Amino acid sequence: MRIVFVIPPFDYGRSVGHVRRGARRGVLPPLGVGFLAAELRKRGHESRLVDAMARDLDAVETAEAVAALRPDAVGLSLMTFVNEPESKAACREIRRRIGREVPIILGGPHVTLLGNRVLEVFPEADYAVYGEGEYPLGALADLLAKGERPVSLPAVSGRDGSGRIVSGSPVEWESNLDVFDPPDRSLYERGVYRPLPSLNLGRHVTTIITARGCPWARCAFCHQGSGCSVPYRRRSPGHVLEEINRLVRDWGYTSLVFWDDDFCAMPEWVESFCAGVIRSGLRIRWSVLARAASVRADTLRQMAEAGCYSIQFGFESGVPEILKMIRKGASPEMYRRAVRWAREAGLEIRGSFMLGFPTETPEMSRQTIELACELNAEYMLFFAYHVLPGTALEPVALEHGRRVTEWCQNIHQPSYVPDTYGSAEELAAMVRYAYRRYYLRPAYLGRLIARTVRRPWLIGNHALSLGYWLGAALRG
Repeated sequence: MRIVFVIPPFDYGRSVGHVRRGARRGVLPPLGVGFLAAELRKRGHESRLVDAMARDLDAVETAEAVAALRPDAVGLSLMTFVNEPESKAACREIRRRIGREVPIILGGPHVTLLGNRVLEVFPEADYAVYGEGEYPLGALADLLAKGERPVSLPAVSGRDGSGRIVSGSPVEWESNLDVFDPPDRSLYERGVYRPLPSLNLGRHVTTIITARGCPWARCAFCHQGSGCSVPYRRRSPGHVLEEINRLVRDWGYTSLVFWDDDFCAMPEWVESFCAGVIRSGLRIRWSVLARAASVRADTLRQMAEAGCYSIQFGFESGVPEILKMIRKGASPEMYRRAVRWAREAGLEIRGSFMLGFPTETPEMSRQTIELACELNAEYMLFFAYHVLPGTALEPVALEHGRRVTEWCQNIHQPSYVPDTYGSAEELAAMVRYAYRRYYLRPAYLGRLIARTVRRPWLIGNHALSLGYWLGAALRG
């Protein structure tokens, strides 16, 4: 059976400050469908991928690409509320071209968050798979290949003869992630994936993940911190090292982006992994995401010795009261310490802040911007806070502010305004000011020049970054 996975259209370039259509930097291989394809391959099924976001396709072009692959089933991966309109349009166009006999299956985080309602929102779809999809999608594919059209299965919803939506029972989470094969890399069209300038170490870069779930899972602005997180589990260091060996040997990758929510959780795991990388003699460079509360000075040094060159922190705010309200579990002093340790280890530092949280005044926003300047990371991003439905912070946000638009694909532009700000434009201007204030400082420019002198190959990265900076700092 041939299943064609679809990543729906989304102009990702707008969300990172680059407003020209077709800017695809920052889109890297989607690992979720890769894991599903690996499981389906073990069951004797074939998988293909139409990544409309990476290929810059619209809904009609996406449907044409899907139909050309002659699927026996289509798996539509729904990631976020932000591109729900594009996803619905793509689903309609796909149904129009493949007819009623080919089932459309929905999956992804958006499906898990919406529950049964997703099949009401996407009336052209036949099934929805919730949570981790390897086992439920595999079971559904096996039955579809036999010509059966089940109404529901564990972790699968479908429609009965009257059109009523019927849900199967939940399934237990797999505790041992090593039972799942790594993502099927043959799924990806390598030429369409290119990193942002802040992660640009040439074209031979890909994503990898060692864990599922968030080990903190308490942040009030995030779905994972609002009761929607899967249990945190991690693959064994050896299982991850086997995958890296294949990525280097069989695929020629030299740079890896670890997509874990907090790579530095479980310091003993990190130490074992780094020791394995060093013993193997693998010549790779890699970057990670981490919580400032998780890092340790000795662990960061080991990571650097094993080839880690870059670490990204989600700082969110520089105001202690805001950090407490959003349940970040961190403080400005903790941020200063984590950045100092990372810098002493020789790591490049990336960071991000959000402006316009509920109750946040313009003066608080400027306090956040000044902390960012003090940290003086190599790359810093500033976003407007957006209210995610179903999160713990949503009722607080609506009590102390208002939505000004349902969704905005450019995350620098506000879709929510706290009542401490006069208008959306005032908040948008603060985001633009943050970029100008941060990147035009003599302290930052001096560090930039010094880094470029030491590493001349960074000139190309800086030239690319300028376009994104112009989009964020001047146009928003």
